[in-house]
Amino acid sequence: MTVMERFTRTENRASPWLPFPDYPSNARNFVHLDAKLLPYWHALFDVCPRLLKLDPPDGLTLFRDFMTWAYRCQLALDWTFHLSACRWLLTSRYREQIDAEDIEAMMLAAAARWAGTDDSAALGIVLGWQGSADRVFDWKPRVQRSARILPAELEELPPTPWDFAWSPLSSTAGNGFRRWLRVP
Repeated sequence: MTVMERFTRTENRASPWLPFPDYPSNARNFVHLDAKLLPYWHALFDVCPRLLKLDPPDGLTLFRDFMTWAYRCQLALDWTFHLSACRWLLTSRYREQIDAEDIEAMMLAAAARWAGTDDSAALGIVLGWQGSADRVFDWKPRVQRSARILPAELEELPPTPWDFAWSPLSSTAGNGFRRWLRVP
C-alpha cells in the first residue's frame, strides 16, 4: 500500500479520538460514573431528588465529594448507606441547605432497605435522629398491617444517644423496643 492510499483511507474514516459534535467533552467521566458508581448515585439521588438542587444540574460535585468520603470510610451499600449519607451531609458544606425532610427521606430509605433484606427474627425497625423527635418505623413484609398505626409506633421512646440510632422491634405491640443501638 502506498503512502497516498494510506492517507486516503484514514482521511475517509472518522478518527476514533474525535468526539461527535454534540457529545460532551467530559463524556468519559459520565461513562466511568455509569459503569462503576451508578448504583451509588441512584441510591443517593433517587431517594432524595432534592439533593440535585444543592448541586445543579446533575449533582456530580456533591456526589464526588460524598464518594471520596465514603471510600475513605469503606461504606457498604447496605441499609446503613443512607444514614451514612445523612452523616456526611450534616457535616459537609451543604449542611445549611439540608432540612429535616431530606434526613427523613434518607431514614425512610434505610428502614425500607432493612425491612427488605434483614433475615433476623425481628419484625421491624425504628430509626432515630438527634435532630428530631420523630422516629421512622418500618416492618417486614410478613407483618400484617392495616391502615392503622401499630401500638409499637405509639410507644414513647427515649432520646437517641448518638447522631443516628436504631433498634430492631421484636413485636408489633408496645413493648417491642429494647434499646438504641449505634448505627455503624
